Amino acid sequence: MLFNPRSRAHSLALSLGAVVIVGFSVFFLTRPYPFGSRDVRRDPSMPGSCTIFSVAKGGSVFFGNNEDWRNPLTYIWVEPAGDGKYGVLCVGFDDLGPQGGINEKGLAFDGNALPSIPIKTYPKRLQPSEAIVNKTILRKCATVEEAIALAGSYDWGTIYSGKFAGQYLLADATGDACVLGFGADGELAVTRKPKGDGFIVSTNFNRAYPENRYYTYPCGRYETATRMLDKLVKESDLTVESLASVLNAVHQEGLRDSTLYSNIFDLKSGIAYFYDRHRYDRAAKLDVAETIKNKQPPKRIKDLFLQVKLN
Repeated sequence: MLFNPRSRAHSLALSLGAVVIVGFSVFFLTRPYPFGSRDVRRDPSMPGSCTIFSVAKGGSVFFGNNEDWRNPLTYIWVEPAGDGKYGVLCVGFDDLGPQGGINEKGLAFDGNALPSIPIKTYPKRLQPSEAIVNKTILRKCATVEEAIALAGSYDWGTIYSGKFAGQYLLADATGDACVLGFGADGELAVTRKPKGDGFIVSTNFNRAYPENRYYTYPCGRYETATRMLDKLVKESDLTVESLASVLNAVHQEGLRDSTLYSNIFDLKSGIAYFYDRHRYDRAAKLDVAETIKNKQPPKRIKDLFLQVKLN
């Protein structure tokens, strides 16, 4: 969960009634606990505690995220392609500010909240008019390399008023991935996933500046996800079920915050899997390209499951 400048005006569209999703199916999984489950609890006074990862093995590339927060009004929607911009399948809350998403080229992102730190301003660089990663990069970039280059061309300090409170994990269909944030010097910092097979995980400590963190360092969720992903040694181990078990092991349940939705993106095949309220025995499966093409309007994540009889 990473907060960004965004308008709440779009939320008015959500009162217009139910919409019908296109190009998805719902399938049921056996309880995905191949590595066991761990209850990772935390101080309820802390902000949302999302866990994000990207993993590549052989020809397979996946992106996973748990969205931990308090707002139960969770949605998916599409920002259509046009005017030189890629279409994006977005996920987030009722203000329609993308908390995560994947574009038609297979570039995906999500963000972690961190305590705010000072960042430098560069008035001579490009001045963004909206959230840089959530809006601009996902609309203009197809790869992590392109995203890093574009991110470095902007003046982050001005739009974020000289402070930044988070980091982003970006991944693409080639298997490249990075965590984009800010270091102790206030400069944009990039933590890269190793080339080729491997993975990268981000939670609520700054990958470039670990002293900037919520919780302990490294946190239990980071250690659990890292240990479980490290056991996926072969490409055949890399399945939606095994990755759902990772998300399950680090999901949150609490009186104030909990895991409101989870998503797994198959970046090679362009398939998105969504889970509602940390129920990992069922997933809504969407074809990303088809959903973008059909300009999916805002739809509640829980409503993805209404067209089938649940167990």
